[in-house]
Amino acid sequence: MLVGICDYLIKGITDNYDECYKLAAELGYNSVDLSSREWSVGEIYKEQMSGHYDKSLEELEAYYKPMYEAATKYGIIFNQLHAPFPTARTGYPELNDYIHMTFEKCIHIARMLKSKYLVVHGVHVDNHRTVEEDFQYHLDLFSTFIPLLKEQGVVMCIENTYYYYVGRINCYSASNSEFLVRLVEELNKKAGAECFGLCYDVGHGNITGKDQFQEILAYGDHLKVLHIHDTDGTFDTHLIPYTARYTDRQGTDWEGVLKALAKINYNGVINFETDGGILGFPKELRKAALYLNAEIGKYFSDRIEAYKKEYQKA
Repeated sequence: MLVGICDYLIKGITDNYDECYKLAAELGYNSVDLSSREWSVGEIYKEQMSGHYDKSLEELEAYYKPMYEAATKYGIIFNQLHAPFPTARTGYPELNDYIHMTFEKCIHIARMLKSKYLVVHGVHVDNHRTVEEDFQYHLDLFSTFIPLLKEQGVVMCIENTYYYYVGRINCYSASNSEFLVRLVEELNKKAGAECFGLCYDVGHGNITGKDQFQEILAYGDHLKVLHIHDTDGTFDTHLIPYTARYTDRQGTDWEGVLKALAKINYNGVINFETDGGILGFPKELRKAALYLNAEIGKYFSDRIEAYKKEYQKA
């Protein structure tokens, strides 16, 4: 199985594309998760529009082409991209129109980089909405992307997320596998094709109190991509796996994650979103941290394949 990492964690060491992807390959990565850092969540909440996505498709292609060529030179693929977030904000129609435009540009960028998957967040619509109201909102919103997704051959993967309320992390509809699976199935039915899938964020599952094993089983074939990172179960800290452990208390049920991925015969990328763990180190130590992270990815891959063989014998 391929091992992936967020691109900006490598670029935190060197911003030269050739050096960046050469280093990624040397450390043991063969896939990159391209994050849309050109428009940050802070800027979106301040309603500061991003000039990056105002570029024409031709300008965007010129921007990303050197990146693609450098990655390809070292055998690295762009398995997945991450669109800006939040996906929408209720009560901000002008901002939402702009976000919608950026998502359309991201679909084109995914095609440019030969990435099959574009990850997006669900939307926390309101604190006092029924599940059915939430479902209809998501269905209506994501349905608008169907024509372009079909045209570009990109699969939009909805990620399990959470929201803050009264100073703490809370679940909402799009935190739950039942809601997300139903949503993806209804969207694909409308599309008449597999235009939507799911991204399971292990850390988000942990801080929202999910049974990791059962959640991944529920995703089944709809699980296309992963965001792997550790948390202490309270904060969204994005740590390297096994580093949220305190004495005999494990932060995340890693065996449950690996066994479930084997059970559903997951063959995708072991993709890490461990920015909190990597960037917490001084710059001089980040290469070593990234190497450890890649070794954990290989270990995860080996464990998943071993569990697959066990389950086949049973």
